[in-house]
Amino acid sequence: MFRTLYVAQGEKITVRDNWLLVTKKEEVVKVPLEDLQTVIVDNAQTLLSVHTLQCLAEKHVNTVICGSSRLPCCTVLPVNGHYRPFGVLKKQLALTEVFKSLLWQRVVKAKLENQKQALVLKGAPAAVTNRMGQLAAEVLPGDCGNREAIAAKMYFKAFYGLDFMRFEDDIVNAALNYGYAIIRSAVARSLCAYGYNCALGIHHISETNAFNLADDFMEPLRPLVDLWAWQHNEELLDELTKNNKMSLADILNNEIMLGGKRMKVYNAIDKYIGSIGTAIDSNDVNKLLLPRLDTDVK
Repeated sequence: MFRTLYVAQGEKITVRDNWLLVTKKEEVVKVPLEDLQTVIVDNAQTLLSVHTLQCLAEKHVNTVICGSSRLPCCTVLPVNGHYRPFGVLKKQLALTEVFKSLLWQRVVKAKLENQKQALVLKGAPAAVTNRMGQLAAEVLPGDCGNREAIAAKMYFKAFYGLDFMRFEDDIVNAALNYGYAIIRSAVARSLCAYGYNCALGIHHISETNAFNLADDFMEPLRPLVDLWAWQHNEELLDELTKNNKMSLADILNNEIMLGGKRMKVYNAIDKYIGSIGTAIDSNDVNKLLLPRLDTDVK
């Protein structure tokens, strides 16, 4: 199992002989670099050198830095994980609008189907889950019918109550934002490892967003975070605690279905992103493997 290391109180992070060392006063915690997938640094006083970041990147470890809001604000990703990055870039640039719209249709449909399954796990009324399933079935290429937005209005209120508003300054939204940022960074890590330019999205096209492609392909995974926020609602107080953040980061060790097989989320992300190339090379969007929630997901 790969590990997500959360550093909230460490004074210094260094690397020595393929071990990551986190120093706090007289205590030193050692973790093998080979065991790490993500390091989250949530302390503005923690010192880490360029050499440390270089070693983490060379081992394909995703480093996430949290800002003054205690939410992730920066991700350091390896850029040489793929042996033919220019070849991948050329394929990205050559994608037709039709092919991208068909890819986006599959991604949105998978997201809505996972949202439906999350509501089933929550015990939402059949009328709500059936409507979510209907909206998923109605998704058109490019989601030109805007089914994703229509579903979102119903979905969040069914999950967290009629008074819930996304992007409000409250603890549930803080948990969602933190969890989504962890998923986003994991997806971006895999995209970089496969040689993709994360700025070139298939749907998200903001000129100021370096992670448009990660924002595209993370969508079906968002319900994992939504479920966490509902399941841990009673633990959420005025602000996210260290334990809350560690638990959210550990979502990557949950299980999900991909291609009919159950696997850890971090493994599913890698295979999911790997299948993008298969879909592109075969000119068949049905080759894209999509992560699925089911009633036994852990």
